[in-house]
Amino acid sequence: MNRREQNTLMDRHNKIMAAILTRFRNMVLAATEPLPTAAAIPQASLNAMTMNNEVSALIKEVENLLALTREIKQLWIAGPLRKPGDADEKSRDKEMDEKAFQVSKLYNRLVELQSENTKNATQQTPVVAEDGQHVDVKRDNGDVSIKYEG
Repeated sequence: MNRREQNTLMDRHNKIMAAILTRFRNMVLAATEPLPTAAAIPQASLNAMTMNNEVSALIKEVENLLALTREIKQLWIAGPLRKPGDADEKSRDKEMDEKAFQVSKLYNRLVELQSENTKNATQQTPVVAEDGQHVDVKRDNGDVSIKYEG
């Protein structure tokens, strides 16, 4: 994202925030305006209508801010749009391929270590008992079987 696009996003954010604050100020002014004694009902109705309009406009401005936030998140995650064939795109693809290859190597090594561990766990281990007899101990998936040879 270049500097101009960053400034544009910041300008949009600042304008939306200014609009939100203006709408909120107008809503508070309408809510706190003192009622004249002579024409209280029409003035109160006008204030209520003004407050409703300002609340609706405030909600719309907050929705605009949320839309801008989503757009910024999208640019942050996916990155700005690039033209096909950019040199930067090619180097990024190459880097991603290298990282994917490294991950696949690590995964294959992990599978090898796990299979070796399983083989070692299932092998028989000869043990000599106190009375001189041989005892075969076999471990298989956490189960242990003991066989005495007399």
